[in-house]
Amino acid sequence: MKRTILTLLSCIIYIVIYSQEFNNGEADKIINGADRIYYNDNKTFPSYIKFNSSFGKTTDQLLSEWQKTFKINYKLLNVEKDLIGLEHYKYQQYYDTIPIEWAIFKLHVKNGKINSFSGTIWTDIHPISSPSISGDMAVKIALDVHKADLYMWQDSAEEAYLKIINKDQNATYTPQPHLVIYKTNDRENLAYKLTIYSKRPLAKKDYYIDANTGEIIDIINKIQNSDVQGTAVTKYSGTQTITTDSYSGYYRLRESGRGNGIFTYNMQLGSDYNSAVDFTDNDNYWNNVNAQKDEVATDAHWASEKYYDYFYNTFNRNSIDNNGFALYNYVHTDLTAFGLSDNVNAFWDGSRMTYGDGDATYSPLTTVDITAHEITHGLTEFTAGLVYANESGALNEAFSDIFGTVVEFYAKPTDANWTIGEDIGAAFRSIANPNMYQNPDTYYGDYWDPSEEVHNNSTVFSHWFYILVNGKTGTNDIGNNFSVTGIGIDKAAKIAYYTLVNYLPTSATYSDARFYTILTATELYGPCSAEVEAVTNAMYAIGVGDPYQPGVSADFSASITQNCQAPLTVQFSNLSNNASSYYWDFGDGSTSTAQNPSHTYNSYGNYTVTLIADGNSCGIDTLTMTNYISVDPNNLCYVEMPLNGSGGNISNCNGILYDGGGPNGNYDDMSDAIITISPTGATSITLFFNSFDIEPGSGSSCDYDYLEIFDGPNTSSTSLGRYCNTTGAPDTIFSSGNALTLKLHSDQALNLNGFEAVWICNATNVAPLSAFQIDSINPCNGFVQFIDQSFHNPTSWSWDFGDGSTSNLQSPYHIYNNNGVYTVSLSTSNSYGSHSITKTNIVNINRPQPPTVMGDTICPNETANLFANGSGEVLWYYSTTDLSSFNTGQSFITPALQQTTTYWVQDHFPSASYNVGDTRSSSNGGYFTNTNQHYLIFDSYANSILVSVEVNAQGAGNRYIELTDYQGNIIADKTVNIPNGISRINLGFNLPIANNLKLWGPGSPYLWRNNSGSSYPYQINNVLSITGCSATDQGYYYYFYDWEIKIPDCSSSKVPIIAFVDECQNIAESSNQLINIYPNPTSNRVNIELNDNISLKGLSLLDITGRVIPTNIFLNSQNSFYLDLSNLADGIYYLQLFIDENKYINKIIVQH
Repeated sequence: MKRTILTLLSCIIYIVIYSQEFNNGEADKIINGADRIYYNDNKTFPSYIKFNSSFGKTTDQLLSEWQKTFKINYKLLNVEKDLIGLEHYKYQQYYDTIPIEWAIFKLHVKNGKINSFSGTIWTDIHPISSPSISGDMAVKIALDVHKADLYMWQDSAEEAYLKIINKDQNATYTPQPHLVIYKTNDRENLAYKLTIYSKRPLAKKDYYIDANTGEIIDIINKIQNSDVQGTAVTKYSGTQTITTDSYSGYYRLRESGRGNGIFTYNMQLGSDYNSAVDFTDNDNYWNNVNAQKDEVATDAHWASEKYYDYFYNTFNRNSIDNNGFALYNYVHTDLTAFGLSDNVNAFWDGSRMTYGDGDATYSPLTTVDITAHEITHGLTEFTAGLVYANESGALNEAFSDIFGTVVEFYAKPTDANWTIGEDIGAAFRSIANPNMYQNPDTYYGDYWDPSEEVHNNSTVFSHWFYILVNGKTGTNDIGNNFSVTGIGIDKAAKIAYYTLVNYLPTSATYSDARFYTILTATELYGPCSAEVEAVTNAMYAIGVGDPYQPGVSADFSASITQNCQAPLTVQFSNLSNNASSYYWDFGDGSTSTAQNPSHTYNSYGNYTVTLIADGNSCGIDTLTMTNYISVDPNNLCYVEMPLNGSGGNISNCNGILYDGGGPNGNYDDMSDAIITISPTGATSITLFFNSFDIEPGSGSSCDYDYLEIFDGPNTSSTSLGRYCNTTGAPDTIFSSGNALTLKLHSDQALNLNGFEAVWICNATNVAPLSAFQIDSINPCNGFVQFIDQSFHNPTSWSWDFGDGSTSNLQSPYHIYNNNGVYTVSLSTSNSYGSHSITKTNIVNINRPQPPTVMGDTICPNETANLFANGSGEVLWYYSTTDLSSFNTGQSFITPALQQTTTYWVQDHFPSASYNVGDTRSSSNGGYFTNTNQHYLIFDSYANSILVSVEVNAQGAGNRYIELTDYQGNIIADKTVNIPNGISRINLGFNLPIANNLKLWGPGSPYLWRNNSGSSYPYQINNVLSITGCSATDQGYYYYFYDWEIKIPDCSSSKVPIIAFVDECQNIAESSNQLINIYPNPTSNRVNIELNDNISLKGLSLLDITGRVIPTNIFLNSQNSFYLDLSNLADGIYYLQLFIDENKYINKIIVQH
């Protein structure tokens, strides 16, 4: 078998909580064949997948698999080929026949094979009901909000003109409602989408109306504001050559040579587009300077030509849609007639550019940068489709500013600059210095608008572009010290363009922008290039992500690493990053330079495998996996079913069984493969599945491919069921006798990855078989609970946690103090033998940094002032093993101490609580009194705590509540005394990561059950989903309402903080001595003056840990001197003076 792409979404969901990006081996573990995976905004399906060179599937092959596996439908929108050799297939996802709004994805193809995937796919769409309201009603609801004096469709002239410019007699401004699925992380609605375009006041908006309730879900603004050669005397760009149209003896601002044309019209200070007329000239020398400022029309026309030329000459792009989209300019528009407050504006409305004439301060808005800015909104609409709200709206505006500036540098390089609109009287924004106009230059820095106004927050990303082009050194608003070397405007624009056109999703965030700009720079210039470094560090400069980390990483995996007998052939998968050549040492004297070698081990033994990955200028890296391959009679044997026909009997007591494709391939088409497991001396057999991927059926049954399991030695034995992806993997199978028979049937069409199963025989007088799982893990506090699942009655256990710690308990817990990835081993034994199992890189710990501490040095019987500075809640402990803290806060005053005492502190970050589940604890049902036990079924995607639930009891008394896994094994249980009526009861159950968990009530519970109207699943994204109940009628909901779920808290490791007790006399207490120490606190020096009767024998300066600090001593006079403390860090120090037979100590505070 071969791990399928995204078969185990629960695994993916668990990982997403803690990270968004996975590379090399981590990526391959989630998705077979992936080199890199990126998740956007906690979605359960990746936003980007980079496949390795051996993946080799076509778009049809992959989409056929995804369509069956995830029940997704899709429609190809277009295909574009770029200049770097990639074809980009753009798709819209559907549920049945209804499009899912903003669910756009791309498959990026090179030489006919998929190179990568990007975009948005939803796999958790729930069945939808028919709409309860009509489309006309949805329009009425929107119109009740979008009030206007005149709508565009009410203006017959505008309607007629629309048909002309669109060359479509069916074109209309009339709202056309159509059903979509409005889907975000937080909600899912069947909705009507419709566009309302009003003329007075001017507004064009998309409305999303819930098709069942009539609720307005969202409103998105669609107006984004801000072939004869002739000569034009432009207002802003001097004398330029333009292309015009010769017509009836005069010339007009039209041309057909660029795409489907560029047209510039005179609105004559009106607001009716159909009344716009041509600008004309008699001799094609456009010196149209007049009181009406008609010269600005040639600015818009020339700027549009330069815009087209830049993208065509640089990227071979034929206008904004790459299909010749005609560019329309409407100059001298009366924007106040549209309801705007003045004429200082220009906007793109989805099909054309409209320009106001300004006012007494601002001249008409037809400059190159403003014109190019507006046209870029069209480019964005046809490519990434960035939603004009929140961070995606800010990026939308930023790309317009970026390419407005790029085209300005292209069109007039000697006069171009980094402000927007400066030629019209005053600039709107500065890309070079956004703070100049009270715009932010740092993500969530100064001037960032928390309400996410798109123009304001756009300058963070446009400033990234400025830094990328020109370079910059400094410290940003959030304290990042950065130094970026610029790469020039041509390379920077290339990166920005391909990021926008090829990769950004519709709801992109700044985090997405970072990921995809780095990805694009890597594709264009190489993984360790100066361009990648500059892109990454420029993002760090604006407060997005970490600084650049160069280098090669060696990594590899193998589908099978252990077997009970030789020969063992192992297929290695090279997961290295940024490498171009490889050297393998297989540990048995053999080597290879292949990228993905296959090697056969012919002898028993444990073999250490080493891979050296060489990336030339990127560097070199070596990975050694100790005892990675094991060929040992004590290991599980692995067996493959035949591709077709009978494979006979398996007599081994334990082992791993694969379909006929083995660990790396798929099962065959048109086959019936059969194998029987009948271990010698067994009384029964247990069979469970580690992975499962069999083609789903046409409906609720498995009628295409299936795995059928029989309780006996052949296919005439009792069938225990047929299984495929429709039913999911079988639960654990228990035979009634000493044999199980498996039959894998396949038809002529799709074959998938098959399965991996483990069988264990139940027999006496055999050595144990080690097995364990992690029941609970919290990567951010280091706590891990291990559960022994070994077979054949072991009597002793030996754990190695991979951090130098061990345990002999059966199911221990362990706290990892240091961050890292750990390999865990378990060895079990009994009187018949022993067995060991090792799980590589199974624990990944990522704890917060511990507090910084400041101890104190005191004399005996004094109190010490201890300080700990943390980012969260600082907890204080008497020892490292204490579970409960004795103090909270950043300081602690000890009691009077006689001896040096060590305390321990850690940084603690409490997590939030969430609520999930039905809340109808007193309606739509009644008290259930039957003796049958019932339960709720749920999936847990992350370790969490079921803190409490709401119940409604008929009579007070004890109730027994239990949590079990899918096999019925009890994970946690509790007897709770429940009062009469509605109450909240505390459970405190730790929930493991698992599917089909069950929360049981007792028999005869006398607790409230809903009898109808339940709407499964009830879910917390990426944490938990209540999927059903034990009843056949899934309208029922049993007993436990409004679950309170808490993610485990995060905490750092504990660090020591010392109260050092020294045998001393405090200087201030020496009443018979005259000693003067000043100034204190001090910034650079401290003076010490002694009475003439004092005989000083020595002195020393200590830090708070008691360490002696080397200090320069300068003599003022015989009994007066000073210490130079200018090089010391701020903090507390202790001055020790040795006088006669005594030692005196005084605290010195250094503050620079």
